[in-house]
Amino acid sequence: MDIQIGTNVQVKVVKQPTNEAAIKTLRRVLAKDESIKAEKKRLDKVADSKLRYKTRGGRPWIQRMVKIHPAQGVQGEQGVIFASADVINDLKSVSRFIEVTPA
Repeated sequence: MDIQIGTNVQVKVVKQPTNEAAIKTLRRVLAKDESIKAEKKRLDKVADSKLRYKTRGGRPWIQRMVKIHPAQGVQGEQGVIFASADVINDLKSVSRFIEVTPA
């Protein structure tokens, strides 16, 4: 994989990841795409509106929604991300599941 630091690259998942660690890495990398960032921001606003405050034992108790990941890391998902040093290392670790092209 020949990626220059500081460039934008398109990452496409071409094979279903076989382990949970690879899925988690792909979620983290794909979450840096601008469209997924916007979706995450929208989901965070929804989650904030769903907070429920109760009193239990005289103390405030907060019930929160379960986190929803906008990037699932499944086959066919793609995104354009900025290639920094940490991103390049993550892409190398899951290189057998992805296809990387210059954006």
